[in-house]
Parts: sequence; structure tokens; C-alpha cells
Amino acid sequence: MEVRPSLFPFTPESERAKLVNWRITGFHQVFGSIYDRIGFPQNHLRDLAIARIAYPRSKLATARYLEQYLGISLSEDKIYRFLDTLDKNELTQIAFNFVKKKNGNSMALVFYDVTTLYFETNDEDGLRKKGYSKDHKNDLPQIVIGLFVDKDGYPFDFDFYDGKTFEGHTFSKAVNSLVEKYQLNNLVVVADAGMLSEQNINFLETLKLGYIVGARLKGMSEKFKSQIFSHDFTKCSTYEMFPTNNTTSSKETNTKRLIVDYSEKRARKDNLNRERLVKVLEAKINSKKPLTKRSKYLLVQGKDQVLGIDQVKVDLDQRHDGLKGYWTNLKAEIKHQQVIDQYHNLWKVEKAFRMSKSDLLERPIFHRKEKRIAGHLLICFSSLLVMKETERLLKEIKISLNKSIELLGKIGQGEMRLGKITMPIESDLNPETDQILNQILGH
Repeated sequence: MEVRPSLFPFTPESERAKLVNWRITGFHQVFGSIYDRIGFPQNHLRDLAIARIAYPRSKLATARYLEQYLGISLSEDKIYRFLDTLDKNELTQIAFNFVKKKNGNSMALVFYDVTTLYFETNDEDGLRKKGYSKDHKNDLPQIVIGLFVDKDGYPFDFDFYDGKTFEGHTFSKAVNSLVEKYQLNNLVVVADAGMLSEQNINFLETLKLGYIVGARLKGMSEKFKSQIFSHDFTKCSTYEMFPTNNTTSSKETNTKRLIVDYSEKRARKDNLNRERLVKVLEAKINSKKPLTKRSKYLLVQGKDQVLGIDQVKVDLDQRHDGLKGYWTNLKAEIKHQQVIDQYHNLWKVEKAFRMSKSDLLERPIFHRKEKRIAGHLLICFSSLLVMKETERLLKEIKISLNKSIELLGKIGQGEMRLGKITMPIESDLNPETDQILNQILGH
């Protein structure tokens, strides 16, 4: 019988090389470099922010990850005690200085929005309260977070409020704090319609701040609406009003402007969404099933009797298809499209929230004490700014942030033992990984 040679010749145990220790260094090389460039403090926050980007988990899981994969000994208890020492004013000031310098030493335009983070508990306290949840978790206590970003989506300040706080009520507090803290002048604040109220508009004008705020066209008086609907948007897709004087010719006497923009794409979407809703309501009415959620399109008699679809309200709503309004006090020299484009940049705040919730797993929060919650949010905030700057640099070489995390996790150093000989080893870099390191460390 023929004996074929083995592809893997037998090697005695004593002659095999063994990896005796290994730690990932790629994350600290790249994210640590960006962290240092921003100017954040050289303490445990550096390791925790990097770990949050690479492996967003609970504090216990983070401690294990740091020890096992990064070679950093930091117990869960030490992490918790460290959270209590974090200074929000210090860290947001560092972030602000970095973002301002990036913008040529100017912060003329800022964007503000809010989100909510819920807790897996039924217990409420002074901070964690049930309220309107953007995560559709109205049955769980939450907190409300307000975030400021610059024109490129870089976060530079934030605050948090108890869970039942209405988002519009955070606006004046947040803006006032921002102006006082950083002594900002000639500032333009961009926010969505959720922040719109006469009180908030008056507040901004009292501080002599510029603003672009989403307008609720459906809530306006019929007098204003009649002027808007009389405009032929098929010929000119934008329309401007100076509502104080109910005329479009008072630019010299009033700077508060209402700009209304029409989009055919938006009109089709509005119409489609309404038709779908009406069909669902009709199906439920025909099935004789009880309607647990009321709709403005239902024709109701008394408290409970549903008669059918209120076609009058459907027709009234249809008039608004494709229309979007914007309040601003910027001078008339600022063109309509400039105002609209700046407002649409609010998606950068939404993207920052998405990154913090999905990539950094900002939620769930496993903390109860306000100081610990604040510390957790500061780790996520610092990580988010590091991610944004890293993302910008990687975009130049067309490598995504997620791809870079995958590649950097393979860069490391350690020791190998062969018999009685121990020698250092390190990972070999592939072209993409080499490109990432050159891009980040070369800047």
C-alpha cells in the first residue's frame, strides 16, 4: 500500500511556535491619533472612547474587551468611578474649540435637534420619565437629548433633560446656554418645526440671532393660507411672504420672512401617504373592527360613532401637497434657495443621532444615577466627534468607517515562543490597511 506524503508534515510539540500574547493596536493608532488631535484629555476617556467605537457594549463587557484584546487593565469599578469625574463643560469646550478651528475660527451657522433615549425599566425618577418617545417606546422612561452640530455635522455641544420635556421647551435653554458659554455673535440657528413657537422666535430675535426654522403651514390662519394657495407653484416653485404686514412687498419694514417651497416629488409622496392611510381606515371601517387610534380623516359623531371618511378634511390637506415652509429673519439678500439648502442640512444632526444610536449603541443605557448617565453620554459624545473626523479623512481615500474598524481590528503586536526562544511579532499590513494608516497619521 502506497503511503502518500502529508501536506502538513508532523511537527513535534516542542518545535511548534506558539503565540503567547497578542493585543490589537490598530484602533489606538488611528482613533487615538484623532482623539489626541481634537485635544481631549489623556486619561481613561481615551481608551473608553476608542473601545466605544470598536466594541460598543456594557461597561462590564468593555472592561473585558480592553483587557483581553487591547491589553489595557481597567476594571468595571474603575470605569464607573471614572464616569463620576467627567466634566461636561470641559469636554464640550474642547469639542467646540476643535470644530471652530476647523471652520476657520468661526461658528456662524449651527444646527439643533433633539432625540430620546429610553431605559429598560418601569421605574421613573427625577430625570428618567415617560414622555413622547422618538423610539416609539412611550411605555418606558426616557431622557431627552439636545445636540448642536456645525454645518458639516460635527457635534460640539449637547445637553439632556427629563423624559417628559417637550422638545420645543429645550430650545431657548439650549441656545441661551450656547451663546453665554461661547460668547457667540452673528449666529444663525437652524432647527426643525418642532422648535417653532412664537415664544422661541421672539427669544431668538431678542438675542438678535439669525434663524431658519421649519414652519407649520397647516397650522396657519386661512388668511395666510389663501395667499400661499393663490400662488402658482408650477410656474415658480418658491413663494415669499412678510406676514407681519400680510404682504409680499414690505421688505424694508420687516425682516421676518416666510418662504414656501414646492416639490413635485414631495407632492407625490404626500399624496401617496394620504391615500394609503385613507385605504387603511376604509378597510377598518368596512370590517366593523373598533378603531383604537383616531385619525383626523375620520368623520365621527359623538364620542365613539365613526360615520366614515371626512372627505372635506382630505381635500383640505391635499392643498398642502408638496409644500414646505421656512421661517427666517435673514436679510432679503439671502436667496430663497440658500435658506432652503441650509435648512435641509438638518439631516446632518439626524445622521449624528443615528451614528450615536446605531454605531455607538448609545442606547441601551444601564445606568440609574444622573452622574453616571451624564458620564455615559460624554463617552458617546467624544466618540462621535472622533468618528466624524475619521470619517471625513477616510472619505478622501474612499474607505468607509465600518470597513476601517474591520481592518484596524487585525493590526496588532505580540510575542511568539519557539522552544525556549521568545520573539516579538506584529501583523502584516495589506494595501488598504496601509492606506488608512498613511491617510490618518499623515495628516
